[in-house]
Amino acid sequence: MIAMSELSDVMKFGVTLVSILNPIGVLPIFLNFTNRSSDQAVKSMAQSCSIAVFITITVSLFIGQTLLNFFGITIASFTIGGGVLLFSIAFSMVQAQNSDTKINEEEIEFTEASKELGVVPLAIPLLSGPGSISITVIQANTFTHTLHWVGGVFAIFLISLMIFLSLSYSRFIGRKLGPLGLNIMTRIMGIILLAISIEMMARGLKLIFIDFA
Repeated sequence: MIAMSELSDVMKFGVTLVSILNPIGVLPIFLNFTNRSSDQAVKSMAQSCSIAVFITITVSLFIGQTLLNFFGITIASFTIGGGVLLFSIAFSMVQAQNSDTKINEEEIEFTEASKELGVVPLAIPLLSGPGSISITVIQANTFTHTLHWVGGVFAIFLISLMIFLSLSYSRFIGRKLGPLGLNIMTRIMGIILLAISIEMMARGLKLIFIDFA
């Protein structure tokens, strides 16, 4: 019974993280960055990106709460702030647009000449940005058993592998889905993320009311 509860927590964390990272939604930007790159260069960028995402999210999972304690930030306040941030990202996704909380035009222009495109800004902040880091820190606060932590790391690994595969075969996926298909996938992920963000804000407000009660 306990294992099932922990599995449910980990699965919810994984689904939320996939919705935020949205490896399919980032394909148009990745394709634009790599339109003149060789297939080998594309796979190299995909590899560096997936590794950077795995490291960033895993570090956030284990030391995020420590950082909150250091700055004197309560989990309730961070949950509300994270929910507002996710709502902003999700709202842009529903409109099939890129959120400025992930990457802006100046960062895009800068990275066109960057040798480490896979790490900055694809992994940070486009994929493992404020939204994904926020939800990871919040989720870590609910992990109470070793299976939680093992499952959380495994979920991050699977998502990083998904990112590697989607970016490695981005040209094939882009041809099959087309602009309309990519936009539809982004909107679906955005709707899921909207619901999650509202739930986060409600949970944070509830925690604050309990503290003041």
